[in-house]
Amino acid sequence: VDLKTDKISAFEALVRLKNDEFGLVSPIEFIHLAEKTRLIIPIGEKIIDQALAFYIKLKAKGYGDLGVSINVSVIQLLSTGFIKVFLDKINKAKILPGHITIEITESVFSSNFDEINRIIGEFRKNGVKIAIDDFGTGYSSLEKERELNVDCLKIDRHFIENLTVLDPRTSITSDIISIAHKMGHSALAEGVETLKQKEYLSSCGCDKIQGFLISRPVDEDVALKLLQEQDNFVSEKD
Repeated sequence: VDLKTDKISAFEALVRLKNDEFGLVSPIEFIHLAEKTRLIIPIGEKIIDQALAFYIKLKAKGYGDLGVSINVSVIQLLSTGFIKVFLDKINKAKILPGHITIEITESVFSSNFDEINRIIGEFRKNGVKIAIDDFGTGYSSLEKERELNVDCLKIDRHFIENLTVLDPRTSITSDIISIAHKMGHSALAEGVETLKQKEYLSSCGCDKIQGFLISRPVDEDVALKLLQEQDNFVSEKD
């Protein structure tokens, strides 16, 4: 949700494994294994295809100005031909690259910094946006952070959860937002669950938020209903 408009501005694609015995399985349970076996590459390709297909649905229903973000593993990122495959998929679907964001975790920069930064730089040159996930708990080298070819820093939920127990005057969350802006990045807060957190972030100039305050993870049909409900609410206010 964009804090300036208080409206949904984008969706993040989240993967779940559907299993007859265990139901919906969290990515925490299988992503590390998929990366270890390099199955993350074909799995990731399916996730990208489904995320782009969802954006096409959004556009068809009049929500083409929204965005979709996709988490990408460092193994995918460094795989041969990934840039071309990803961009070809976007071009084939006739999607403007600026509506798609690639999310990578901050910790991937602890090794191979130059190569990863070069790759995400290529994506940015082609219009795709880049977001650093879980910012503040991984690599966190402010010297290197300024060099990153990214558009958005996603502030880790650790700094958001504390807002409910800490005196806001002693919280460093506002400083992280300020650092993001000084580096030319937008700031998005993850894990927002209360109005108190939202109000604090808004007062500090945070650009966007995501979390259970808005919605728990939902399937595509429910996501589209959220947009319809938002439209209906705006119409009723007018």
